[in-house]
Amino acid sequence: MRFTITIFFTVCLFTLLLVSCGFHLQGKKELAEPLHHLYLQTTDPYGQLARSLQQYLKLSHVHLVSSPNEATTILSITQDQPSEELLSVSGTQQTRQYNLRVTVTFSITNSKGMTIISPQTLSETRTITIQSNQVLGSSNEANLFYQQMRRNLAYNILNRIASKEITETIDHTKTP
Repeated sequence: MRFTITIFFTVCLFTLLLVSCGFHLQGKKELAEPLHHLYLQTTDPYGQLARSLQQYLKLSHVHLVSSPNEATTILSITQDQPSEELLSVSGTQQTRQYNLRVTVTFSITNSKGMTIISPQTLSETRTITIQSNQVLGSSNEANLFYQQMRRNLAYNILNRIASKEITETIDHTKTP
């Protein structure tokens, strides 16, 4: 009985700490009303960024339409560019450290093609260390990093279009 009470109070204490620090679960974002019927335009509709963005938009109760003609707004992903930069090489020329980066540019237009939100660029960077005897494993690790960065960027795009500033801009430019 005493053990159960201790666990109960411990759970309550951690819950109180999480709530007091501003922690909240990722989930539904409130988007401006014109974004509720959205067309997602991208050069890679089956890529990690597009799939993650579709998931996050659906969680926010956005109806993704299949053509730009059905949409009130169009979210265009104009750039999804991965890159890598060599940071350092060990004295024996075996260990290499790279910065992996994904840069994404997006914009929002209305159904008539008028720009509502001008192009905005977001990027995500991860550092990876590669041993010369682990080249194959490191390429898999790099692919996982790229996937993770694209998921994060998709969530960052959602955060950006749900921001107060963009919501006000969209509400002021919405057409009847």
